[in-house]
Amino acid sequence: MKRLLSNAQIALSHINKRVRFAGAVFALVPLLVATAVWVTKADDDGHEASVIGAGRIGNPIRGTTIPSASDFGFVVSGRGGTFVCSMAGPETGGFAGFSVMLVEGPVTPGSLEFHQRDVSFSGFATVALIPGLNGASQTVLDGVPYTVSARPGPAKRARMILNVPAFTQALGGDTGGVVAQGDIRIER
Repeated sequence: MKRLLSNAQIALSHINKRVRFAGAVFALVPLLVATAVWVTKADDDGHEASVIGAGRIGNPIRGTTIPSASDFGFVVSGRGGTFVCSMAGPETGGFAGFSVMLVEGPVTPGSLEFHQRDVSFSGFATVALIPGLNGASQTVLDGVPYTVSARPGPAKRARMILNVPAFTQALGGDTGGVVAQGDIRIER
């Protein structure tokens, strides 16, 4: 019995070493692949403009947006990107009766457009609402179309308009406004 236990312990120690090595290999391979993708993407994106924005929306744009303080962030190139806008917490929560309203999702490749001083892009977002619709504790909607129009610049000059057709009419207009903190910039 002792010999069996001893052999089992030796076998388990060899298996454990192999599992640790395999785990290291499985951890390293995705890292190498991600690095190669990142380097390739960085090289490709070096030849085209991208738009980067992050900050907090303050005042609405008169006649264009409704009061809707929010935090936002996006990185967009011709290859696509990502967008997030959240209304939560003591400074931006409580919009339209929701303690949390989150719109986030990928930007559709090829949707980035430059219009004189402004840019626009679009995609399909996941929208999370707390409390949810129709008395639910939360509601999560997937595949909701959205469009962002933005004017690059520093705080107090940059602006962002978020149009979510499924909600614009019910809310009484588009959300967004003048960037109170942060900025929106074009990088070439």
